[in-house]
Amino acid sequence: MKKYIFLLGLGFALSCFNAAFSQTIEKSESFIMLFGTKYYLHTIKEGQTLETIAKAYNTTVQEIKMNNQGVQNFQAGVLIKVPVIADSATPANKQEFVYHKVERKQTLYSICKKYGVTEEDIYKYNPQARLGLKTGETLQIPVGKNENPDREDINFIYHTVKQNESFNSISQLYGVEISDIVKYNTQAKYNMKPGDVLRIPKIYSNAENDTSAIAENTDIPYTDDLIRKRAMLNADYCDCSTYRYSFSKTLKISLMLPLFLADNKSLSEGYKSDPNKNSLKKNSERIYEFYEGFLIAVKEFQQENRNIQVNIYDTKNSTSVTDEILMKPELKSTDLIIGPLYTDNVVKAAKFANANQIPMVSPFAVRNALLNDNPYLFQFTPSAAASIYESTDFFGMHENARVIAVHGGTPSELEHIKYYKENLTKNLINDNKIPGLIFKEIDFNNGGLARITEAMSPTENNIMLIPGSDEVLITQIINHLTTLQKTEKYKVVLFGSQSWERYSNIDIEFLQSMSFSYRSPSFIDYGDDKVKNFVAQFRNLYNTEPGIYGFSGYDIAKFFIGELIKHGKYFQFCLSGEEKGLVYKFNFQRVNPAGGFENHSNYVLKYGDNFTIEPAY
Repeated sequence: MKKYIFLLGLGFALSCFNAAFSQTIEKSESFIMLFGTKYYLHTIKEGQTLETIAKAYNTTVQEIKMNNQGVQNFQAGVLIKVPVIADSATPANKQEFVYHKVERKQTLYSICKKYGVTEEDIYKYNPQARLGLKTGETLQIPVGKNENPDREDINFIYHTVKQNESFNSISQLYGVEISDIVKYNTQAKYNMKPGDVLRIPKIYSNAENDTSAIAENTDIPYTDDLIRKRAMLNADYCDCSTYRYSFSKTLKISLMLPLFLADNKSLSEGYKSDPNKNSLKKNSERIYEFYEGFLIAVKEFQQENRNIQVNIYDTKNSTSVTDEILMKPELKSTDLIIGPLYTDNVVKAAKFANANQIPMVSPFAVRNALLNDNPYLFQFTPSAAASIYESTDFFGMHENARVIAVHGGTPSELEHIKYYKENLTKNLINDNKIPGLIFKEIDFNNGGLARITEAMSPTENNIMLIPGSDEVLITQIINHLTTLQKTEKYKVVLFGSQSWERYSNIDIEFLQSMSFSYRSPSFIDYGDDKVKNFVAQFRNLYNTEPGIYGFSGYDIAKFFIGELIKHGKYFQFCLSGEEKGLVYKFNFQRVNPAGGFENHSNYVLKYGDNFTIEPAY
């Protein structure tokens, strides 16, 4: 088998607005009056940009965009409005603004209170607001002067001083020293007043990781909104619901994998002479397969003319190496992190991703504690609890049935049965969705096979739920159920673990006769045209067959890069419903209001005719 290690430079980028290019500008002589405000009517010409137009009219790009919110593409031939009010301003005395997007149920009063301005101040620069506020509308709010009004500087948080606020209260709010506030706001040192805008240095601030600080400075009551508000402090924030992309920038992906490049030299040279991969580091075969599937997905985006930069970082299984990677300056500007794999490295990378508000995907399971307080972390593999919850529909397919849960008393078995019982009781039994559904629990150590027979019904469907993996116990139960099925004509449906297929003492025909079913995160339909295409590409590129890790690398890349393309870097605010990949399904849900996302989708597979395996529903 021959392998290749390579990087792909692809072409795609994100941007919130499309603009035309320009050189010189002549002011328009056409005007219009709207709601008492006078505007120039300027038609964009070939070669003009918003920057040069703003400079010619002595205004800002933000003001032009704010007054032309219906314009999707600022390109040649488009007519735009430029407020004449900017004429009276000079670089020394020009009025400064903050830009506020109206949120659902927000009132003019609450906005005025937040920024320390009057309603007339808002009407002056937003005359359309007299007719009422619209959700999603952007208002320009006049504020005090700032030594450096460039709000594109991502190293600062911009704070508008409120009534009765002091340097001391503001320093406590953001966790910075008063001297650091004064350092970047010298004009306010002796005369700070409501409406002034202060630059708070992010590098020293704890507020980025403290949503309570943001809560004090906003009117937004919900945690998800606080996470969004925190994101809105970033210069690169663009609301995903109105997001548009162009091909002028590059989408940056950081892939962190324990590739052990230096140690696995045979990989870069091909290792046909090592068919058993004995020369490779532990798990290297699976990791490279994941990487190869990932690259195929990236190649497909390349064929769609997307400009994607994939940076590969070899984390090995080393926390010190991971620390070195996380210190690289370019990593802070990445749009997505995928990996790493080992727990200690995941912890470090997740902390970095949270601090820098970068979406991060853990390809395999992570500790729940990491998801609990990291709103930017995505867990691809469902936990047992999430997987069990999503498999409830399987039991709902059987009317007049009883679910008989059999266990051997191990903590894992008891935990799984607890999840099943809670979900079945909540979703099916209490809601009466399946009339007559009965749930019974049996400890095999207390009564054995006789207890199982007593719990079963000779006339109803008996769904045997067995979460254990003890081969001796499983074999005893299956042989007993087979006898009852053949001699007593009991109706039996067996629900267990895919690992049973490997047990030498279990006849595969017994499993098929009881419609053996089990939970699985994936399903490969080799008859599907898309699967066939992927397999053909994998064979052509790597001279071998793809396994499940190759499929997972492909599906993860297709889903998450696809979300970046559709909704931008802050796609987490636009996730909706279930999506199906090549062999996996995706349905990410927050684990709690302030936490990250866990995939809740999985399959229930069953044995069909002729020993085929297919989705149960």
